[in-house]
Amino acid sequence: MCAAFFGSTRGLRVRWAGGLLCLLALLGGSPSSAAAQRFLSDDPLWHDPDRMDMPFPEPTPSDRGIGPLEFFERSFGVPGEYAVPAKNVNTVGGVPNSSWYTNRHYRSPMSPAALRQGPNQGPGPSARSPWRVVELGPPGGLPRAIIRDTTGRPFRILFDAPAHPEMATGAAMISSRLLHALGYNVPQHWLRRVRAGRLVPEPDSGVTQSRVDSLLASAAQRPDGTYRALVTRIPDVERRIGPFQFKGTRADDGNDVFPHEDRRELRGLRIVAAWIHHSKIRPRHTLDVGVQVEGRRFVRHYLADLHLTLGSAGATPKSEWSGHEHVLELGRIFERIGTLGLSGGDWAEVEPPDDPALGRFGIGGFDPQAWRPEWPNLAFQRTTPADAFWAAKKIRNFSREDLRVIVSTANYSSAEVADYMVRTLLARRDAIGQAFLDWGGGLDRFAVRSGRLTFEDLRAAHGQAPDTLRRTVTWRAYDNRADAVSPVLTRMTSSREAVPLPDYSPSYLRASLVTPRAGTTRVYVRQTEQGQASPGGKLRRRVVGVERTAPSTAERP
Repeated sequence: MCAAFFGSTRGLRVRWAGGLLCLLALLGGSPSSAAAQRFLSDDPLWHDPDRMDMPFPEPTPSDRGIGPLEFFERSFGVPGEYAVPAKNVNTVGGVPNSSWYTNRHYRSPMSPAALRQGPNQGPGPSARSPWRVVELGPPGGLPRAIIRDTTGRPFRILFDAPAHPEMATGAAMISSRLLHALGYNVPQHWLRRVRAGRLVPEPDSGVTQSRVDSLLASAAQRPDGTYRALVTRIPDVERRIGPFQFKGTRADDGNDVFPHEDRRELRGLRIVAAWIHHSKIRPRHTLDVGVQVEGRRFVRHYLADLHLTLGSAGATPKSEWSGHEHVLELGRIFERIGTLGLSGGDWAEVEPPDDPALGRFGIGGFDPQAWRPEWPNLAFQRTTPADAFWAAKKIRNFSREDLRVIVSTANYSSAEVADYMVRTLLARRDAIGQAFLDWGGGLDRFAVRSGRLTFEDLRAAHGQAPDTLRRTVTWRAYDNRADAVSPVLTRMTSSREAVPLPDYSPSYLRASLVTPRAGTTRVYVRQTEQGQASPGGKLRRRVVGVERTAPSTAERP
């Protein structure tokens, strides 16, 4: 019984009630009848209590990676149709706020100022000199270092390569704002113009002035002699723990109970990564940190190294195959051997942008359904249509003006580069909407207002389907304990995005909205009387459940 409970899709309650239920079972008692109900009084949950006070895990290596057997299995195995739903979703298919994820722009539109600010909730590095260099980055790749400003706070700084000024730093600024608005944890990012004299070695650090000078000599320099520096910081860090994996859980973190491959925000990250072309994403580009908030110690999970997004591979542009293949695919290798290297797919013919600040980022050859990272990723491989819809609706929600505001934070010296970036993000956004928004009919934002079930037809709102398309709406009473429905109460066809509730007052109603050739969305509405002293009075109604299915399983009217 305990194993079944902990493995259920109702796992969001595991920290609240799981221990109590198992204890009652082991003692021979019977759990509350509420446990048998599909919907409980506080559904849908929008906060995952995974920030309970726990000892910090010990630091782990920078990238344990995956073993050779697992790598070959993921790279060359024949993927099946994975249909197991994500385990950390609430009853309306949303991802609650947690140490991994925070609902932002889609649920509550962010202002242009908030989009521009992004994750930068604290002050940036002091504008006063000097910045003391305490550690230099490894040789090769982009010039980087760890510095302390005049306040003593540590920051990481990174410079562009001379051949591609603004490419890596611009990618990091844009992607940090997009990922933050989408709900992910990312480091704070600032752009600063730095003169050589500001960087000095920290005494007793082992860093010398000649090594600082060599660092700057390998960085892109502006015509005025200054350097464009990307400055990053993760606030409130008590301990740097190391990367998280895209599978399993961290055994030494009591808050980490959902297998990472079954977290919707990590499965849906495949669609987000396709949008911003984060094809290099792997554990080494993530970071778990121990934080302390209001006396509670817990782990917060970050996406890092965002200079590797968009067209940037760091010091050089992305390879032409990046996003289309894993680093090693036997099928592709044999195909090229058989064609004397002439086979490579349509993407092999795509010319990169001609500005060095853009790297290799465009719309040519972009297929959001076929896109994949360079390194196989179990969470990405388990992405279901429901996970993809969840991510796509959030991506498609960004307006042209939203993207212009976010791209402006990259402070490109060329207006043409900024315009190109906005156009490309818009085009990739639209391709993702076309690929994934059909799920269940593309309906969302359900609510009950003035006796009507209201919603938004996302496909019509984004010009992917006509707003005159008629769908069938069938209402039934729903038995929350037996998980059964009554005969049909009412049925209608309508193209409106508001349909009347039937004049019945069971505790629960279920509406089935069937969209031709797109699927079905079922919506559950709880009805409770307002106040115990007025039986038969006005009903309080609330949407407590949403589930979507494909056309093959659509309910016939």
